[in-house]
Amino acid sequence: MISSRIFGQESYLFSNDKYSGINAAIISPTQTFLNPNPWDVNLIAENVFVQNDYGYISQESILGLRNASIQTASPRKNITGENTPDVFDFYNKNFATYHFSSDVLGPSFSLKTKIKEKGFAFGLFSRLRTQTSAVRVDNYLRFGNQNYQEPEYYELNPVKVNVMNWAEFGFNFATEVFPNSNYQWIIGGNLKYGMGLDAVVVKSAEMELTRTTIVDADGVSKDLISAHNFDIEASYATNYNFASSKYELKRRGNGAGVDLGLTFVNKDENSEDYISKISFNILDVGFVNFLGENHRFTGQSIQLTENSTFENKKFDTPQKILQTVSQEVYGIPTASFQGNHFTVGLPTSVNLNFSKNVGENRYMNANWIQRVPIFENSLKRSNILHLSYSVEKPVIGYGVSTSLYEYRNLQFGGYFRIGPLILGSENALPLLFKHKKLHAADFYLALKFYPFWDSDLKRHRRKKCNCD
Repeated sequence: MISSRIFGQESYLFSNDKYSGINAAIISPTQTFLNPNPWDVNLIAENVFVQNDYGYISQESILGLRNASIQTASPRKNITGENTPDVFDFYNKNFATYHFSSDVLGPSFSLKTKIKEKGFAFGLFSRLRTQTSAVRVDNYLRFGNQNYQEPEYYELNPVKVNVMNWAEFGFNFATEVFPNSNYQWIIGGNLKYGMGLDAVVVKSAEMELTRTTIVDADGVSKDLISAHNFDIEASYATNYNFASSKYELKRRGNGAGVDLGLTFVNKDENSEDYISKISFNILDVGFVNFLGENHRFTGQSIQLTENSTFENKKFDTPQKILQTVSQEVYGIPTASFQGNHFTVGLPTSVNLNFSKNVGENRYMNANWIQRVPIFENSLKRSNILHLSYSVEKPVIGYGVSTSLYEYRNLQFGGYFRIGPLILGSENALPLLFKHKKLHAADFYLALKFYPFWDSDLKRHRRKKCNCD
């Protein structure tokens, strides 16, 4: 049985690039103020991330999937990921983990200006976010995946599922404080309106699963799986019209969020660059309130398999599924209904960043991202330790990175920026090279417009001061 907890991942490697501008504001709100350019415009940026240890595709790469014909493992036919390429097979661990996130940064911009001789950076951004995953979920499905008989008694751990698809519209600001300090102190923030599009919340207390064997009138033995002492809450809201099989964009929820950042900079007195900087950020403090349906199911026993109520039935809407379960549990299809309102919290986290100048246009960077969910039904961001080395020039930038995902999965990546195009991946090897067990992917693509071209003013500012 696989459930979901929400984790997200942005392109931390490119966000450390000093020319990242508004693209990095969603991770470090002060980055727009530190941008050497007076303005930048993001046209489109997309980051997709997948990681799991539940299933894999054998002997394949991400690019190779375009022309691959994937079949599901069948131990009875001796077709497994161990002996056949292009097979979707299972790890069959006691606990399974899965993460997926898509983060689209739409038309956005930032602008540096002065108000009464005080410097400010302002920006506006639009964003579409989708997140879903499962972390250390009791993998009851491992028995069926291996054609093993389920145990007669199994105690299933509590399950909590939060899935959300939402749009954000944000205002970014940053400015310098403590002007008389020998160092540069910058504060910044993002004020965000969240428009809920789709969401699912499922909570299940601990329950027992049992297997009993019966023999039908034809002498065929069958295994019956039943759940006992269950208490399940389910809420959903969606824009998908199941009758027309179309997605109809409507506002299903409203919410708000805030990001806050504080950056300390040790400036190089002889250039516009810095010697080192430390940034502390609190991200995604907020929530989205949805208008949908809430249901609750409690009972002593329900038969899950070989049940005519569930089998050979067409469930074409979530409402029909929930009403069918309600009929089976309570004898009334609407008895499970509890109301229309529910809340999903944003994936609150802290991001600590350190960057060190190690040569002209060369930097070593470190990020530590730790989730700290604080609201009801909060989504949960991934925990990451991230190290990178980058070369950052006005027209070109590139870097390599290594990251420890959830403090245990080691990944290697890199990025390349030339003019308006940025390409990157925090987990680059599966993109290009065949893996014995392909189970993860990550890529980042962005198109943005900024003054990356050279000029007399820029050349003048790069000259070192020889004054005593």
